[in-house]
Amino acid sequence: MAAIIGCAGCAKVGQRGERTADGGGADTSSESHPQPLPEPTVDFRPQQVKCDPRPPTSVSGTVFAPNGTFPLFNVIVFVPNARLDPFPAGVSCDRCGMIASGKPIATTVSDSQGTFKIINVPAGSNIPLVFQLGKWRREIILPTVTACQDNPITDANLTRLPRNRQEGELPRIAVTTGVCDQVGCLLPRLGIDLAELGVAGDDKAVAFYQQVGIPDPSTTAKPPPDPFGPPNMRKSTELWNDEAELGRYDMTLLSSECGKALYNKSDAAFAAMTNYLAKGGRILSTDLSYVWLRYSPDPALAAVGVPNLGGPGDSPMILDTSFPKAKALADWMKFVDPAVTYGQISSDRIFNNVESVMPTSARTWASSPTTWKPCQSGTCPRIITVNTPVGVPASNQCGRALHLDFQVTNIVTSSNEPGATFPQNCGAADLGKNEEIAAFLFFDLASCIQDDLLPIVTP
Repeated sequence: MAAIIGCAGCAKVGQRGERTADGGGADTSSESHPQPLPEPTVDFRPQQVKCDPRPPTSVSGTVFAPNGTFPLFNVIVFVPNARLDPFPAGVSCDRCGMIASGKPIATTVSDSQGTFKIINVPAGSNIPLVFQLGKWRREIILPTVTACQDNPITDANLTRLPRNRQEGELPRIAVTTGVCDQVGCLLPRLGIDLAELGVAGDDKAVAFYQQVGIPDPSTTAKPPPDPFGPPNMRKSTELWNDEAELGRYDMTLLSSECGKALYNKSDAAFAAMTNYLAKGGRILSTDLSYVWLRYSPDPALAAVGVPNLGGPGDSPMILDTSFPKAKALADWMKFVDPAVTYGQISSDRIFNNVESVMPTSARTWASSPTTWKPCQSGTCPRIITVNTPVGVPASNQCGRALHLDFQVTNIVTSSNEPGATFPQNCGAADLGKNEEIAAFLFFDLASCIQDDLLPIVTP
Protein backbone atom coordinates (compact mmCIF):
# COMPACT_ATOMS: atom_id res chain seq x y z
CA MET A 1 0.00 0.00 0.00
CA ALA A 2 1.35 3.39 -0.90
CA ALA A 3 2.13 5.67 2.01
CA ILE A 4 1.29 9.35 1.84
CA ILE A 5 3.87 11.70 3.33
CA GLY A 6 2.46 14.80 4.97
CA CYS A 7 -0.46 14.63 2.61
CA ALA A 8 -2.66 17.60 3.47
CA GLY A 9 -4.83 18.10 0.40
CA CYS A 10 -3.23 15.20 -1.48
CA ALA A 11 -5.10 12.85 -3.77
CA LYS A 12 -6.09 9.55 -2.22
CA VAL A 13 -3.68 6.72 -2.88
CA GLY A 14 -4.78 3.11 -3.15
CA GLN A 15 -2.74 -0.09 -3.20
CA ARG A 16 0.26 0.10 -5.53
CA GLY A 17 -0.21 3.77 -6.16
CA GLU A 18 -3.56 4.20 -7.85
CA ARG A 19 -3.74 7.93 -8.51
CA THR A 20 -6.81 9.70 -9.80
CA ALA A 21 -7.11 13.26 -10.91
CA ASP A 22 -10.14 13.91 -8.70
CA GLY A 23 -8.71 12.34 -5.56
CA GLY A 24 -11.26 9.53 -5.62
CA GLY A 25 -8.92 6.55 -5.37
CA ALA A 26 -10.39 3.26 -4.21
CA ASP A 27 -10.12 2.46 -0.51
CA THR A 28 -8.28 -0.88 -0.46
CA SER A 29 -6.40 -0.51 2.81
CA SER A 30 -7.96 -3.63 4.34
CA GLU A 31 -6.91 -5.99 1.53
CA SER A 32 -4.16 -8.46 2.42
CA HIS A 33 -3.60 -9.34 -1.25
CA PRO A 34 -4.14 -6.20 -3.35
CA GLN A 35 -5.49 -6.69 -6.86
CA PRO A 36 -4.30 -4.83 -9.96
CA LEU A 37 -5.78 -1.35 -10.26
CA PRO A 38 -6.50 0.76 -13.33
CA GLU A 39 -3.68 2.70 -14.88
CA PRO A 40 -3.19 6.10 -13.21
CA THR A 41 -4.70 9.00 -15.07
CA VAL A 42 -1.71 11.25 -14.37
CA ASP A 43 1.26 11.20 -16.79
CA PHE A 44 4.27 12.55 -14.91
CA ARG A 45 6.61 12.85 -17.89
CA PRO A 46 5.66 16.46 -18.71
CA GLN A 47 6.71 17.37 -15.14
CA GLN A 48 10.32 16.28 -15.76
CA VAL A 49 11.63 19.79 -16.28
CA LYS A 50 14.95 20.84 -17.83
CA CYS A 51 17.06 22.65 -15.27
CA ASP A 52 20.31 23.56 -17.04
CA PRO A 53 22.37 25.33 -15.85
CA ARG A 54 20.74 24.76 -12.46
CA PRO A 55 21.03 21.38 -10.67
CA PRO A 56 18.60 18.68 -11.78
CA THR A 57 15.45 17.91 -9.82
CA SER A 58 16.32 15.08 -7.47
CA VAL A 59 15.16 13.16 -4.40
CA SER A 60 17.66 11.65 -1.95
CA GLY A 61 17.66 9.57 1.21
CA THR A 62 18.68 6.24 2.72
CA VAL A 63 16.88 2.93 2.24
CA PHE A 64 16.51 0.76 5.33
CA ALA A 65 15.32 -2.70 6.26
CA PRO A 66 11.81 -2.80 7.74
CA ASN A 67 13.26 -1.93 11.18
CA GLY A 68 14.23 1.52 9.92
CA THR A 69 17.84 1.27 11.17
CA PHE A 70 19.62 -1.29 8.96
CA PRO A 71 20.83 0.43 5.75
CA LEU A 72 20.34 -1.60 2.58
CA PHE A 73 22.57 -1.96 -0.46
CA ASN A 74 21.33 -2.41 -4.05
CA VAL A 75 17.70 -1.41 -3.55
CA ILE A 76 16.05 -0.13 -6.73
CA VAL A 77 14.46 3.30 -6.32
CA PHE A 78 12.23 4.55 -9.10
CA VAL A 79 9.43 6.89 -10.12
CA PRO A 80 6.66 4.86 -11.79
CA ASN A 81 4.46 6.19 -14.53
CA ALA A 82 2.00 3.28 -14.56
CA ARG A 83 0.34 0.78 -12.29
CA LEU A 84 2.53 -1.57 -10.23
CA ASP A 85 1.30 -5.06 -11.08
CA PRO A 86 1.25 -7.75 -8.39
CA PHE A 87 4.27 -10.02 -8.28
CA PRO A 88 3.72 -13.57 -9.56
CA ALA A 89 2.86 -15.97 -6.76
CA GLY A 90 5.52 -18.50 -5.83
CA VAL A 91 9.00 -19.11 -7.15
CA SER A 92 9.84 -17.12 -10.28
CA CYS A 93 12.79 -15.86 -12.31
CA ASP A 94 14.05 -12.35 -11.51
CA ARG A 95 17.05 -11.19 -13.54
CA CYS A 96 18.64 -7.77 -13.16
CA GLY A 97 18.32 -5.02 -15.72
CA MET A 98 14.57 -4.62 -15.97
CA ILE A 99 11.70 -3.64 -13.67
CA ALA A 100 8.66 -5.77 -14.38
CA SER A 101 6.00 -3.11 -13.95
CA GLY A 102 5.45 0.59 -13.33
CA LYS A 103 7.07 1.93 -16.52
CA PRO A 104 9.73 3.88 -14.56
CA ILE A 105 10.74 7.31 -15.78
CA ALA A 106 13.59 7.82 -13.29
CA THR A 107 15.64 5.07 -11.64
CA THR A 108 18.66 4.49 -9.39
CA VAL A 109 19.97 1.95 -6.85
CA SER A 110 21.16 2.47 -3.28
CA ASP A 111 24.89 2.33 -2.56
CA SER A 112 26.82 0.41 0.14
CA GLN A 113 25.64 2.89 2.78
CA GLY A 114 22.03 2.57 1.67
CA THR A 115 21.96 6.08 0.26
CA PHE A 116 20.36 7.03 -3.02
CA LYS A 117 19.90 10.12 -5.17
CA ILE A 118 17.46 9.82 -8.02
CA ILE A 119 17.60 12.59 -10.63
CA ASN A 120 15.19 13.88 -13.27
CA VAL A 121 12.31 13.39 -10.86
CA PRO A 122 9.02 15.02 -11.91
CA ALA A 123 8.39 18.27 -10.06
CA GLY A 124 5.04 19.13 -8.52
CA SER A 125 2.53 17.50 -6.19
CA ASN A 126 1.83 13.88 -5.26
CA ILE A 127 4.88 12.33 -6.93
CA PRO A 128 5.14 8.52 -6.47
CA LEU A 129 8.39 6.88 -5.38
CA VAL A 130 8.98 3.12 -5.17
CA PHE A 131 11.58 1.10 -3.24
CA GLN A 132 12.08 -2.44 -4.56
CA LEU A 133 14.43 -5.31 -3.71
CA GLY A 134 13.38 -8.55 -5.34
CA LYS A 135 9.80 -9.05 -4.16
CA TRP A 136 10.09 -6.47 -1.41
CA ARG A 137 8.30 -3.37 -2.65
CA ARG A 138 6.87 -0.22 -1.11
CA GLU A 139 5.40 2.86 -2.74
CA ILE A 140 5.16 6.27 -1.08
CA ILE A 141 3.78 9.54 -2.34
CA LEU A 142 5.81 12.75 -2.04
CA PRO A 143 3.37 15.63 -1.49
CA THR A 144 5.73 18.16 -3.10
CA VAL A 145 8.89 17.93 -5.19
CA THR A 146 10.56 21.27 -5.88
CA ALA A 147 12.11 21.65 -9.32
CA CYS A 148 15.85 22.09 -9.97
CA GLN A 149 17.09 21.21 -6.49
CA ASP A 150 17.53 18.17 -4.27
CA ASN A 151 14.56 17.12 -2.14
CA PRO A 152 15.95 15.05 0.77
CA ILE A 153 13.82 12.54 2.70
CA THR A 154 15.19 12.45 6.23
CA ASP A 155 12.55 10.29 7.96
CA ALA A 156 13.78 6.66 7.98
CA ASN A 157 10.23 5.46 8.53
CA LEU A 158 9.40 6.61 5.01
CA THR A 159 12.33 5.03 3.18
CA ARG A 160 12.31 1.59 4.80
CA LEU A 161 11.01 -1.58 3.19
CA PRO A 162 7.53 -2.71 4.29
CA ARG A 163 7.04 -4.49 7.60
CA ASN A 164 3.82 -6.13 6.48
CA ARG A 165 1.56 -6.48 3.45
CA GLN A 166 -0.54 -3.50 4.46
CA GLU A 167 2.50 -1.29 3.83
CA GLY A 168 3.62 -2.98 0.64
CA GLU A 169 4.75 -6.36 -0.62
CA LEU A 170 7.11 -8.95 0.86
CA PRO A 171 8.55 -12.17 -0.54
CA ARG A 172 7.12 -15.42 0.76
CA ILE A 173 9.74 -17.03 2.98
CA ALA A 174 9.96 -20.58 4.36
CA VAL A 175 12.09 -21.09 7.48
CA THR A 176 13.21 -24.43 8.89
CA THR A 177 14.24 -24.52 12.54
CA GLY A 178 17.49 -26.16 13.62
CA VAL A 179 18.86 -27.44 16.89
CA CYS A 180 22.22 -25.72 16.23
CA ASP A 181 21.07 -22.45 14.67
CA GLN A 182 17.84 -20.46 14.40
CA VAL A 183 18.08 -18.26 11.31
CA GLY A 184 14.44 -17.30 11.77
CA CYS A 185 15.50 -15.02 14.63
CA LEU A 186 16.83 -12.61 12.01
CA LEU A 187 13.36 -11.78 10.72
CA PRO A 188 11.77 -10.01 13.71
CA ARG A 189 15.09 -8.30 14.44
CA LEU A 190 15.05 -6.87 10.93
CA GLY A 191 11.61 -5.43 11.57
CA ILE A 192 9.26 -7.90 9.88
CA ASP A 193 5.92 -7.62 11.66
CA LEU A 194 5.30 -10.53 14.05
CA ALA A 195 1.85 -10.78 12.52
CA GLU A 196 3.54 -11.90 9.27
CA LEU A 197 5.31 -14.86 10.96
CA GLY A 198 3.31 -18.09 10.96
CA VAL A 199 3.21 -21.66 9.75
CA ALA A 200 2.34 -23.41 6.49
CA GLY A 201 -1.31 -22.83 5.68
CA ASP A 202 -1.46 -19.40 7.31
CA ASP A 203 -2.03 -16.35 5.14
CA LYS A 204 1.29 -14.83 6.19
CA ALA A 205 4.53 -13.85 4.51
CA VAL A 206 6.72 -16.23 6.55
CA ALA A 207 6.07 -19.90 7.33
CA PHE A 208 8.10 -21.92 9.85
CA TYR A 209 8.71 -25.67 9.54
CA GLN A 210 9.97 -27.78 12.43
CA GLN A 211 13.24 -29.69 12.32
CA VAL A 212 12.80 -33.45 12.05
CA GLY A 213 14.32 -35.23 15.05
CA ILE A 214 16.09 -38.17 13.39
CA PRO A 215 18.94 -39.49 15.56
CA ASP A 216 22.52 -39.77 14.42
CA PRO A 217 22.94 -43.53 13.69
CA SER A 218 26.47 -43.43 15.10
CA THR A 219 25.05 -42.80 18.59
CA THR A 220 22.29 -44.21 20.76
CA ALA A 221 21.26 -40.82 22.07
CA LYS A 222 17.78 -39.55 21.35
CA PRO A 223 17.72 -36.41 19.22
CA PRO A 224 17.13 -33.25 21.24
CA PRO A 225 13.72 -31.68 20.65
CA ASP A 226 13.42 -28.54 18.61
CA PRO A 227 10.13 -26.86 19.53
CA PHE A 228 11.43 -23.47 18.46
CA GLY A 229 9.06 -21.33 16.42
CA PRO A 230 5.30 -20.76 16.31
CA PRO A 231 3.00 -23.59 17.50
CA ASN A 232 1.50 -26.16 15.12
CA MET A 233 4.43 -26.21 12.73
CA ARG A 234 4.52 -28.84 10.02
CA LYS A 235 7.68 -30.93 9.73
CA SER A 236 10.55 -29.70 7.58
CA THR A 237 10.34 -32.92 5.55
CA GLU A 238 6.91 -31.79 4.37
CA LEU A 239 8.65 -28.77 2.86
CA TRP A 240 11.72 -30.19 1.24
CA ASN A 241 10.27 -33.53 0.10
CA ASP A 242 7.66 -31.70 -1.99
CA GLU A 243 8.79 -29.56 -4.92
CA ALA A 244 5.33 -27.98 -5.16
CA GLU A 245 5.48 -26.97 -1.49
CA LEU A 246 8.93 -25.44 -1.96
CA GLY A 247 7.64 -23.64 -5.04
CA ARG A 248 5.19 -21.65 -2.94
CA TYR A 249 8.13 -19.69 -1.49
CA ASP A 250 10.48 -17.14 -3.00
CA MET A 251 13.14 -17.81 -0.34
CA THR A 252 13.93 -20.72 1.99
CA LEU A 253 16.07 -20.28 5.12
CA LEU A 254 17.63 -23.56 6.26
CA SER A 255 18.92 -23.43 9.84
CA SER A 256 21.76 -25.74 10.83
CA GLU A 257 20.61 -29.06 12.30
CA CYS A 258 24.13 -30.20 13.20
CA GLY A 259 24.59 -33.94 12.60
CA LYS A 260 20.93 -34.53 11.75
CA ALA A 261 21.48 -32.60 8.52
CA LEU A 262 23.20 -35.72 7.17
CA TYR A 263 20.45 -38.21 7.98
CA ASN A 264 16.97 -36.72 7.60
CA LYS A 265 16.94 -35.97 3.87
CA SER A 266 15.89 -38.30 1.08
CA ASP A 267 17.02 -38.41 -2.53
CA ALA A 268 13.63 -36.93 -3.40
CA ALA A 269 14.35 -33.99 -1.10
CA PHE A 270 17.70 -33.23 -2.75
CA ALA A 271 16.05 -33.45 -6.18
CA ALA A 272 13.20 -31.14 -5.13
CA MET A 273 15.61 -28.54 -3.74
CA THR A 274 17.76 -28.68 -6.88
CA ASN A 275 14.72 -28.15 -9.11
CA TYR A 276 13.51 -25.33 -6.85
CA LEU A 277 16.84 -23.54 -7.27
CA ALA A 278 16.82 -24.00 -11.03
CA LYS A 279 13.39 -22.36 -11.28
CA GLY A 280 14.46 -19.25 -9.35
CA GLY A 281 14.35 -20.33 -5.72
CA ARG A 282 16.70 -18.76 -3.19
CA ILE A 283 18.13 -20.71 -0.26
CA LEU A 284 20.24 -19.66 2.71
CA SER A 285 21.99 -22.52 4.51
CA THR A 286 24.29 -22.47 7.53
CA ASP A 287 26.95 -24.86 8.84
CA LEU A 288 26.06 -28.51 8.02
CA SER A 289 23.09 -27.49 5.88
CA TYR A 290 25.76 -27.34 3.20
CA VAL A 291 24.54 -30.87 2.40
CA TRP A 292 21.90 -29.29 0.11
CA LEU A 293 24.66 -28.47 -2.33
CA ARG A 294 26.94 -31.43 -1.66
CA TYR A 295 24.30 -34.10 -2.35
CA SER A 296 22.43 -32.44 -5.19
CA PRO A 297 21.59 -34.88 -8.02
CA ASP A 298 22.80 -32.21 -10.46
CA PRO A 299 26.51 -33.04 -10.89
CA ALA A 300 27.36 -29.43 -11.72
CA LEU A 301 25.73 -28.13 -8.52
CA ALA A 302 27.22 -30.90 -6.38
CA ALA A 303 30.68 -30.12 -7.78
CA VAL A 304 30.72 -26.43 -6.84
CA GLY A 305 32.38 -27.30 -3.54
CA VAL A 306 34.85 -29.90 -2.30
CA PRO A 307 33.78 -31.05 1.19
CA ASN A 308 36.02 -30.93 4.23
CA LEU A 309 35.75 -32.87 7.50
CA GLY A 310 33.99 -30.25 9.56
CA GLY A 311 35.36 -29.05 12.86
CA PRO A 312 36.12 -25.46 13.84
CA GLY A 313 37.44 -22.77 11.54
CA ASP A 314 39.63 -19.85 12.51
CA SER A 315 38.65 -16.20 12.85
CA PRO A 316 38.67 -13.66 11.28
CA MET A 317 37.16 -14.31 7.89
CA ILE A 318 38.74 -12.18 5.16
CA LEU A 319 36.50 -10.77 2.45
CA ASP A 320 37.52 -11.00 -1.20
CA THR A 321 36.95 -7.37 -2.18
CA SER A 322 38.02 -7.96 -5.80
CA PHE A 323 34.39 -8.28 -6.95
CA PRO A 324 31.75 -5.57 -6.49
CA LYS A 325 29.28 -7.15 -4.07
CA ALA A 326 31.91 -8.39 -1.60
CA LYS A 327 33.55 -4.96 -1.69
CA ALA A 328 30.16 -3.42 -0.99
CA LEU A 329 29.85 -5.71 2.05
CA ALA A 330 33.26 -4.59 3.31
CA ASP A 331 32.34 -0.93 2.75
CA TRP A 332 28.98 -1.47 4.46
CA MET A 333 30.61 -3.11 7.50
CA LYS A 334 33.01 -0.20 7.93
CA PHE A 335 30.13 2.26 7.60
CA VAL A 336 27.89 0.63 10.24
CA ASP A 337 30.81 -0.01 12.60
CA PRO A 338 33.89 2.19 11.99
CA ALA A 339 35.81 0.24 14.64
CA VAL A 340 36.02 -2.95 12.57
CA THR A 341 39.12 -3.78 10.55
CA TYR A 342 38.22 -3.24 6.92
CA GLY A 343 37.38 -6.48 5.13
CA GLN A 344 37.55 -8.69 8.23
CA ILE A 345 34.67 -10.56 9.90
CA SER A 346 35.34 -11.80 13.42
CA SER A 347 33.31 -14.76 14.64
CA ASP A 348 33.54 -17.49 17.28
CA ARG A 349 31.23 -19.95 15.48
CA ILE A 350 33.04 -20.67 12.20
CA PHE A 351 33.03 -24.21 10.79
CA ASN A 352 35.05 -26.12 8.27
CA ASN A 353 32.66 -27.99 5.95
CA VAL A 354 34.06 -26.84 2.60
CA GLU A 355 37.61 -27.35 1.34
CA SER A 356 37.33 -25.27 -1.84
CA VAL A 357 34.83 -24.13 -4.47
CA MET A 358 34.78 -24.18 -8.26
CA PRO A 359 35.62 -20.58 -9.23
CA THR A 360 33.80 -20.86 -12.56
CA SER A 361 30.46 -21.62 -10.90
CA ALA A 362 30.60 -20.20 -7.36
CA ARG A 363 31.75 -17.04 -5.60
CA THR A 364 33.77 -17.16 -2.40
CA TRP A 365 32.99 -13.94 -0.54
CA ALA A 366 35.12 -14.69 2.52
CA SER A 367 37.70 -17.25 3.65
CA SER A 368 39.73 -18.06 6.72
CA PRO A 369 42.37 -20.62 7.72
CA THR A 370 41.82 -23.49 10.12
CA THR A 371 44.29 -25.14 12.47
CA TRP A 372 42.09 -28.23 12.90
CA LYS A 373 42.40 -29.52 9.32
CA PRO A 374 44.11 -27.02 7.04
CA CYS A 375 42.74 -26.59 3.54
CA GLN A 376 45.19 -27.16 0.73
CA SER A 377 45.10 -23.53 -0.37
CA GLY A 378 45.77 -22.35 3.20
CA THR A 379 42.30 -20.85 3.63
CA CYS A 380 38.82 -22.37 3.44
CA PRO A 381 35.71 -20.70 1.96
CA ARG A 382 33.24 -19.45 4.59
CA ILE A 383 30.70 -17.41 2.57
CA ILE A 384 29.71 -18.95 -0.76
CA THR A 385 27.10 -18.05 -3.37
CA VAL A 386 26.07 -20.07 -6.40
CA ASN A 387 23.73 -18.82 -9.13
CA THR A 388 21.58 -21.54 -10.69
CA PRO A 389 21.22 -23.50 -12.87
CA VAL A 390 24.98 -24.04 -12.74
CA GLY A 391 26.82 -24.16 -16.04
CA VAL A 392 24.49 -21.97 -18.09
CA PRO A 393 25.15 -18.33 -19.09
CA ALA A 394 24.42 -15.75 -16.41
CA SER A 395 21.63 -14.38 -18.60
CA ASN A 396 19.81 -17.73 -18.20
CA GLN A 397 20.24 -18.14 -14.45
CA CYS A 398 17.29 -17.60 -12.12
CA GLY A 399 18.08 -19.00 -8.66
CA ARG A 400 20.69 -18.54 -5.98
CA ALA A 401 22.15 -20.53 -3.11
CA LEU A 402 23.95 -18.82 -0.24
CA HIS A 403 25.94 -20.93 2.21
CA LEU A 404 27.35 -19.50 5.42
CA ASP A 405 29.89 -21.86 6.95
CA PHE A 406 29.17 -20.42 10.35
CA GLN A 407 26.22 -20.33 12.72
CA VAL A 408 24.25 -17.13 12.51
CA THR A 409 22.39 -16.71 15.76
CA ASN A 410 23.88 -16.35 19.20
CA ILE A 411 20.79 -17.72 20.92
CA VAL A 412 20.41 -18.80 24.53
CA THR A 413 20.65 -22.53 25.20
CA SER A 414 17.04 -22.76 26.34
CA SER A 415 15.83 -21.99 22.83
CA ASN A 416 16.47 -25.63 21.99
CA GLU A 417 14.72 -27.05 25.04
CA PRO A 418 11.07 -27.96 25.61
CA GLY A 419 8.92 -24.91 26.23
CA ALA A 420 11.16 -22.52 24.28
CA THR A 421 9.19 -19.67 22.75
CA PHE A 422 9.65 -17.56 19.67
CA PRO A 423 10.74 -14.81 19.35
CA GLN A 424 11.39 -14.34 23.08
CA ASN A 425 14.14 -16.95 23.13
CA CYS A 426 15.99 -15.27 20.28
CA GLY A 427 17.75 -13.17 22.91
CA ALA A 428 18.54 -9.47 22.57
CA ALA A 429 16.73 -7.52 19.88
CA ASP A 430 19.99 -6.07 18.53
CA LEU A 431 21.82 -7.90 15.77
CA GLY A 432 25.11 -9.58 16.64
CA LYS A 433 28.05 -9.42 14.23
CA ASN A 434 27.27 -12.78 12.60
CA GLU A 435 23.66 -11.71 12.26
CA GLU A 436 24.61 -8.40 10.66
CA ILE A 437 26.61 -10.21 7.99
CA ALA A 438 23.85 -12.76 7.46
CA ALA A 439 21.27 -9.96 7.20
CA PHE A 440 23.26 -8.12 4.51
CA LEU A 441 23.54 -11.37 2.58
CA PHE A 442 19.87 -12.25 3.19
CA PHE A 443 18.77 -9.09 1.40
CA ASP A 444 21.33 -9.69 -1.35
CA LEU A 445 19.85 -13.18 -1.73
CA ALA A 446 16.42 -11.61 -2.29
CA SER A 447 17.66 -9.31 -5.06
CA CYS A 448 17.65 -9.90 -8.81
CA ILE A 449 20.16 -12.30 -10.37
CA GLN A 450 23.21 -11.07 -12.25
CA ASP A 451 26.85 -12.02 -12.81
CA ASP A 452 28.39 -11.02 -9.48
CA LEU A 453 31.76 -10.31 -11.10
CA LEU A 454 30.20 -7.35 -12.93
CA PRO A 455 29.16 -3.96 -11.51
CA ILE A 456 25.64 -3.63 -10.18
CA VAL A 457 23.09 -3.35 -12.97
CA THR A 458 20.79 -0.33 -12.74
CA PRO A 459 17.45 -0.94 -14.46
